[in-house]
Amino acid sequence: MRRSFLLAAAFLVFRFQSAENRATWLTDEQAREVAGATVHSVSPMECYSTYRNEDLEDRLLDVRESPIVGKRINNSVYFYRVASHYCTYVVDEGGEPVLYVEASFDCCDYGTVAVGRGTRKSYWFAGSTKPGELFNEFARDERLRPDLPKPVKFVSLYRDLVWGGSNTEIVSLGQLRDSVEQSFKSAYSFHERANSWHRKLDIWWKRFQSEKQSLKLETTYESTTDGIVVRGFSFTGFILTRPPIWPPKGIPKLLQWTLLVNADGTVEEHPAKVIYSAP
Repeated sequence: MRRSFLLAAAFLVFRFQSAENRATWLTDEQAREVAGATVHSVSPMECYSTYRNEDLEDRLLDVRESPIVGKRINNSVYFYRVASHYCTYVVDEGGEPVLYVEASFDCCDYGTVAVGRGTRKSYWFAGSTKPGELFNEFARDERLRPDLPKPVKFVSLYRDLVWGGSNTEIVSLGQLRDSVEQSFKSAYSFHERANSWHRKLDIWWKRFQSEKQSLKLETTYESTTDGIVVRGFSFTGFILTRPPIWPPKGIPKLLQWTLLVNADGTVEEHPAKVIYSAP
């Protein structure tokens, strides 16, 4: 009887503590302030626009060690894209409140900031000099685990957070052709006569096809004693700026990237290999 009483008491304490912890979790608005303050500490502005990424939050559940806490979904993280925008604010000048307006449309995109609702800890991936290491810290803190034996979802999360989604995964010739076409069109059509970029694109594409006829574009997963080695392809085009510069900077490249995904949720990124490069 005494043991049953102690177990019941312990269970009630656990439920009380879990409810108390959930009660102290940051709200959406509070977490937005944390995300903005994280960027503000490096790039001071009066205000930022925060765009919540609920898709990333939903995907995080797929790689959590514990997707359920008690009888609730473990949604202990908010994701926000932080960018410059328009806002109004009040400044005290000589004891008088003065209304100011700050407009910075299309100025800056500061990338994704993750905010732990319970820990109040922020992870600004675009603001980190070592975003891969920050991801590993984030994975340890939030107890994330790769979806073995093929960590498709885990690697997708890593690429979106660490690479900012700009390094699109290439898995077919059609997809590569679309990426190359978009790069040439964006880089050349602004400065030259309409449709002149087609000729430059055709030259690049024909050379690529003649030199890489046997290339198979697919993401592979290899199980090793160290972990899962993931290899995939990505394309980087011309460097685009506003306003566009002439001639376009950068050289379009097809790259092969390699990640080592460990069972504990940490990731090691190896240097990318250039598969094809031509101006």
